[in-house]
Amino acid sequence: MRIAILLPLVLACQCDGVLTGTNGLLDDGWSNPFPTHHLVGEDGRLALRDLPEGGDTPIPLDRIAWRRGFSATQTAVLRWDGIDPTALPTMREATSTGNVRMIDVDAGRELRCFAELDAYPGAVPPALLVRPLEPLPVGSDIAVVVTTAVMDRPAEFAALLAGDLAPEVADDLPGYPELLASVTAITSLADDVIALAWKFPVAKGTAPLTSALAQRLPSTGHRFTVLRELDAGDFVPPYTWRAAEGTFDVTGFLEDGLLLDLTDDGRVRWTAPDTAHLYVHLPTSVADAPAGSVPVLLFGHGIFSEPATYLDDPDDESRVLLLAEELGAIVVGTTWRGLTTEDIDIPIALGQDFGRLPELTDRLIQAQVDFATLADSLATGDLLSDPVFQGRQGQLLPDPSRISYLGISLGAIEGAVLVAQDLPIDHAVLHVGGAQWSTLLERSSNWAPFELFVTRAIPDAGDRQVLYALSQLWWDAVDPMSWIDELKGSPLLLQESIGDEQVANITTETLARGLGLQVLEPPVLVPPGLDPVAGPLASGSALVQLDPEVEPPPDVNRPAPVTGAHEAPRTWEGTRLQIIDHVTTGAIVHHCGDAPCSATNQGGAE
Repeated sequence: MRIAILLPLVLACQCDGVLTGTNGLLDDGWSNPFPTHHLVGEDGRLALRDLPEGGDTPIPLDRIAWRRGFSATQTAVLRWDGIDPTALPTMREATSTGNVRMIDVDAGRELRCFAELDAYPGAVPPALLVRPLEPLPVGSDIAVVVTTAVMDRPAEFAALLAGDLAPEVADDLPGYPELLASVTAITSLADDVIALAWKFPVAKGTAPLTSALAQRLPSTGHRFTVLRELDAGDFVPPYTWRAAEGTFDVTGFLEDGLLLDLTDDGRVRWTAPDTAHLYVHLPTSVADAPAGSVPVLLFGHGIFSEPATYLDDPDDESRVLLLAEELGAIVVGTTWRGLTTEDIDIPIALGQDFGRLPELTDRLIQAQVDFATLADSLATGDLLSDPVFQGRQGQLLPDPSRISYLGISLGAIEGAVLVAQDLPIDHAVLHVGGAQWSTLLERSSNWAPFELFVTRAIPDAGDRQVLYALSQLWWDAVDPMSWIDELKGSPLLLQESIGDEQVANITTETLARGLGLQVLEPPVLVPPGLDPVAGPLASGSALVQLDPEVEPPPDVNRPAPVTGAHEAPRTWEGTRLQIIDHVTTGAIVHHCGDAPCSATNQGGAE
């Protein structure tokens, strides 16, 4: 059922029962609620207005003006007093039939979502945040519905439905009775139970990355500037035979290393040749392997780190070095630009000046190009013929037909986007990853120091929530939720740490729900909308739950307390063996007996 809603949802003042002006649905500007279809122009592209300020740099709306709708994982924001928090559907319910709903108007289908009040201390009134727990269908209009169990019907909305319009605006304001009729037909809610309803369109937001990947050229060369080897008496970390660092050539899309050169339709222009960081690790277990027998593991690091954080760690705290040794694989990595060790100043700067956000997301788009170029170079380029990949007898070790991907945290989030592309990657492990950047950040324990800057730059809590929701439009190109259709069917192992304080479980489970993954038995718990599956699985994809046995974070949009849940599972033998299975054969196997892998049941003993 498709309802054409041309009505500017809104009316400003009510005089003697007749609305005489237009100033947003609730007489509070066009960004309350946010988003709505009224923020789309006659040409079908975004025409955003009435947005809060975010610092010294104007919000760069020109960089998303090519879009024809909002995100497939869009948070909706309503600033209104008198909302009853006890009536809101919670994230644990992941319901499609609560007192706040998201509805695909075109398909006539209710979508899983939850709602929460902004938990920032002192937010008055706290904004209502409606968050999807499955992908919002691209090309559809999404209605947001709030019932009278949550709030009273606003007088402005009541007058709109009653037709109390000034004659001079009446002809321009059709559609809301029809929207209400459509919503009641889909939901079976009585019309007098609906306090408020609005809609917004959803569109694909991946054009910058899609166009950059299409224009990338094969790497024209590489060079190593640092080489260390155990046999030469050099210092190397545990399980390391040889380590090398350098750079490789990539197609550059960043102007002055900062921002993409965008066209008015969202595509990017090539700027100049560029180089990307290159790290190579050969474990001791492969030094004498037969020629052409060693698989290659493309590695994606976590936030505010780099490959050396894991591969040059003398204590091997993350056990990545031990993993490579047991796997018998060469590890090759580059960096996720924008969120590396050296890039810490970027999120600090944009925390103080929201308008600079694209400086981060654009770098991540370039990083996707870097990783894709590296994957191609491993499979078909001359990189693996470099002498750095020779064994003790001079034999060339790598098998370029066996390339897999392992991403940890940030590397798992961005790795999901990478795997969605048509690349020579056989299997992928996404360890403690998720999606939904604009939902994830506030809940991450990493967010706390940056929030100090953001609150100074944007003092009003409601304004911050509108800008956080807006930010998803820049995150989309590098958010797995934008790539669900392309990612479906890719063989991947998604590992979730229960109570994860850095990557909230809801974002991992929303990704799994969108991909239609099953939960490998035995689960810690089965999230709504997902089904358990008995293992071992000879191939395919699954969500696997790992239990650090810590207190879970509160179910609020606040930085989670640090518990170690994010890091702990990667040190367990059962986790490591599961990764080895999937990377080697594509199988997904449980190695912790009859119970989930956990802090007290780390597995490994067969």
